[in-house]
Amino acid sequence: MFSIDDVYGAATCETIFMKRLIYWALIATLGGSLLACTGAPLLASMAPRSVTVPAERLQQAIAERFPIKQRVADVLELEVLPPRLSLLPASNRLATDVDLNLVDRLLGGRYSGSFSFDFGLRFEPSDNTIRMSGARVNRVSLVGVPEPYQTAITRNAPRLAERLFDNRVLHQFSDKDLRLVNGLGLEPGEITVTPEGLKVTLVPRPLSRP
Repeated sequence: MFSIDDVYGAATCETIFMKRLIYWALIATLGGSLLACTGAPLLASMAPRSVTVPAERLQQAIAERFPIKQRVADVLELEVLPPRLSLLPASNRLATDVDLNLVDRLLGGRYSGSFSFDFGLRFEPSDNTIRMSGARVNRVSLVGVPEPYQTAITRNAPRLAERLFDNRVLHQFSDKDLRLVNGLGLEPGEITVTPEGLKVTLVPRPLSRP
């Protein structure tokens, strides 16, 4: 098998460098043409098939958006403190425990409590985000709250969880991340909850999609 030096003969170091630069530029040009014609099957076959988002990153992403204040039944001001996330691989969902501070706006009483819920996940292609979906309340615990208020909070808990957490962003892929993935003919697909975090499977991008 011959080399470039065999074709051009002996040359100075500068000449050899320029010849090799031209050689690799030619390879890159041909490779780019092949990529455009085939939808990048060769590179895609060598690319990673999933991306992992660590649990620590998810916890940080949700915690930095809290505390949040909401009104319940027009008489209670409820402060929702930063949630604590946990992973549920068996059901492919995430769970969270949330501590609450409550203030009676009429009588000035102050109370505490907590509630827990779990939720699913979805990928939103319009802004390259992983978002909460289908929040489901599992427990409401209130300390010293008068019975009428307890009833109101418990009754409104599912609606409150939906308002506070449904569609909330847990992770956003950067434009750079998605350019690399899309350039290989792939895009984010199924989201799987694992003991370490979220595993986002990369699937072939439809050729008809711009």
